[in-house]
Amino acid sequence: MLLIRRTEREEDPWSGHWSFPGGRHDREDRDLLDTALRELAEECGIQLAREQMELALPPTNAGRRLGHQLLVAPFLFRVREVLGTDLDPREAAEALWIPLRWLRDPARHTLLPVPRLPKDLAFPAIDLAGPPLWGFTYRVITEWLGLHPRQSSTEDAGFLAACDLLEFLLAQGLALRHGWSDPEPGARNVRKVASVEGEIPVSVVLRHFSEPRSRFPGVNAIEVRSDHARVVGLALEEYLIQAG
Repeated sequence: MLLIRRTEREEDPWSGHWSFPGGRHDREDRDLLDTALRELAEECGIQLAREQMELALPPTNAGRRLGHQLLVAPFLFRVREVLGTDLDPREAAEALWIPLRWLRDPARHTLLPVPRLPKDLAFPAIDLAGPPLWGFTYRVITEWLGLHPRQSSTEDAGFLAACDLLEFLLAQGLALRHGWSDPEPGARNVRKVASVEGEIPVSVVLRHFSEPRSRFPGVNAIEVRSDHARVVGLALEEYLIQAG
């Protein structure tokens, strides 16, 4: 799979991050497939034909973690061999071909902080040279490859991750004040709340959950602070552990 590392630009919220080649639709484009082909040629110097498009993936919102959304239409192309690139330095600083078997390996998937976002946040990601592969690009890859946890629902995967986090806090010596219960009325998006006594060791928790595991992360993000930990599940539902 071909990825590019975006050129660092102040106005670009994904500046310096790994992504797919792509860009905005122009009036001259016949359709969004034309947009994809044109952007691939402009950014990477790779010319493909419309007939090489194998699959149009469902349009997906990008940027939902950053407070604004952009609808993106991904297209999948299959090529016979790794193609050389001629990058436009205004758009791409680096190109990288990643084997699919490498992406399917759960040991390469973990939770990591990302540049330009708070250090107490960690996201599902793959550690690459420079910034990790995360966010929208990571989500499209994992959904296409069917790598998400196979619980009976996406909420089950998020709750399992929240239970793992609570168990780890108890193993660090924090005392359980009360287990999982329904939140107070009006708590937006929060499904369950638990409480512990003591201060959460932020760096210890983040280091533990950044270690590769035998399963793919079943969350969108975790937030770890000294007074609370929050798990955001795949359906954007939240599980809150309060501490103090």
